[in-house]
Amino acid sequence: MTDPHSTSSIFAAFPRPFLTIGTRPLLLEICHQRGSRPFTILSPAYAGASLGLPWWLQLITDIEHPSILDCGANAALALEALHRGIDGVICRDFRATIPKAMEGRLASIRPSVMQHWQNTL
Repeated sequence: MTDPHSTSSIFAAFPRPFLTIGTRPLLLEICHQRGSRPFTILSPAYAGASLGLPWWLQLITDIEHPSILDCGANAALALEALHRGIDGVICRDFRATIPKAMEGRLASIRPSVMQHWQNTL
């Protein structure tokens, strides 16, 4: 299991903070507020499994920040998301061998979230 606090975890490659964002208007507002300061877009827990990959792809369209999609325990969705170019995925029950080109982009637990942005806009 990946330790989200370890500098050797996959999360070390992503800029801090991780911001949990679930709507496009909120994401655009956060991008505006943060300006050029880096951050990583993190989907709500299990959002990939419940809302789907098309929802996430539409949410992050034309956004320059890296993103991580939480796929719950859906390994097929996690692999599809990686194939479709999502920067990182979370899959709680991944048992398959991950292709070499995708190593370092899959975790079994969520990273620590420094700020949690609710859908308040």
